[in-house]
Amino acid sequence: MLFLSVVIQGIFFVIVTCFALYVILELRVVLISKNVKRKKLSKISLPPLDMGGGFFPKVSVLLPVCNESSVIERLIDSVCCMDYPPSQLEILVLDDSADQTTKMAADQVARHAASGVNIRLLKRVDRHGFKAGNLIFGIQYSSSDFVAIFDADFIPPADFLLKTIPCFKNEKLGFLQTGIGYVNRNTSFLTKFQAMEMGHQQFVTVGLSEDGDMASLSGSSCVWRRKCIEEIGGWDTSNITEDVDIGYRAQFGDWQYAFVVDVVSLSELPESVSAFRVQRERWGRGLIHSAFKFVRQMLRKEMSVMHRLQALSVMFSSLLLASIYALIILSLPLAWFMDFDGMLYRCGAVIFFVMVAVWVGSNFIGSHEGGRFAGKQGIFTTLIEMYAYVAMFLPMSWYYFVGGIRVLAGVYGEFNRTPKGAEASCTEQPHINSALFWGEIVTFFYSAAALLVGVLEGNLVLVPFNFTACVGFGMVIYWSWRESSSAKSSPQRLVL
Repeated sequence: MLFLSVVIQGIFFVIVTCFALYVILELRVVLISKNVKRKKLSKISLPPLDMGGGFFPKVSVLLPVCNESSVIERLIDSVCCMDYPPSQLEILVLDDSADQTTKMAADQVARHAASGVNIRLLKRVDRHGFKAGNLIFGIQYSSSDFVAIFDADFIPPADFLLKTIPCFKNEKLGFLQTGIGYVNRNTSFLTKFQAMEMGHQQFVTVGLSEDGDMASLSGSSCVWRRKCIEEIGGWDTSNITEDVDIGYRAQFGDWQYAFVVDVVSLSELPESVSAFRVQRERWGRGLIHSAFKFVRQMLRKEMSVMHRLQALSVMFSSLLLASIYALIILSLPLAWFMDFDGMLYRCGAVIFFVMVAVWVGSNFIGSHEGGRFAGKQGIFTTLIEMYAYVAMFLPMSWYYFVGGIRVLAGVYGEFNRTPKGAEASCTEQPHINSALFWGEIVTFFYSAAALLVGVLEGNLVLVPFNFTACVGFGMVIYWSWRESSSAKSSPQRLVL
């Protein structure tokens, strides 16, 4: 029993220590981002447009799509409306669809081609390699020096290329990422949470880019130098987060990146909790896989201690989130067996909750500024919203925990696409959704038991944590119940 107690305590303090270090590093970057915004001196700010300089290299726009009937027409229309010399622009619709999307895309391509747009529809024999394989297939048909990529749910601004391509006058710039906004961010609290979370990540990336740190960037609404893609070996079909994978390899290859925050493409967030949980399990699996895949390469690369710590923080943030679920698992034995009256335990608990408070503060700054939320709201509403925001990270820790376990089991390649908009309500989800859903129910009751034991045993230190876990898992269970109820009348039911 003593050995078990020591192991449990050791795991607890390791997780708390890693979390504290992560929060300190993230707060540092958030403050850099604030300074960038205040002084307007960011290295990533856009260069002056030199429309008379004649810098209009040929650009290929790749649109990898798969069963995207609800958004395919909007995507093609928006890309075809981009301002750029027509002779220097080609658009390749890379269609992996097996439904009506193919006909809809073909009709749109034919209509725009008839009006003089250089656009083609390309279709593979099979979906080998999923999105990464589709991009590998598509770039073979491109002869351009630069490649812009948009997922199916994106809407780029008309001046996207005019504002991004001039950045590549810097010969060392291998790729750039632009800002992303969300058309459905106010549909529900679930979509608002996602917009806040990813807005915070964008805000953090501003600081990472300004400080010259390694970053994890999206694979959509981005532009790549073809030479960079070819030099690092292109996309890797073995990694389901192919965008993170190729971004890491580019940075290890000494190519520079830029985050152009002032150019904003619009996108869509998953509106159903089923689509959200499956997406995040896939992200967790791919990000954790990438972290272990590239950690040695990162450690061999010459960089300062601070830059290395920031790189570790970026690469292993998903593993840290997954480890928070380990705290949920440990909360019951800690409440049952541990005596938190000792100074060491009190210090550990105080450090943990202080770091949580600091993390919440930095997220509040980043999520609202990076998420581009306008307007002010009352203090009480803000506090409730931020608490619910924090609570949602605990179900996310479960999704990432499962993703990490599957990585350990060698499950790297299973790719489950995220349905967009209203499509999600009539799309049958993969079986992993069912496992995640039942895990939510088990975790809710487990956390409730840990909460009760903590109160009865007088071990109140982790009671706030267990209560927050109950709130977070309770929210996603409630949304799942509502989703399942509304799906009963649909031709295809969601798998729960």
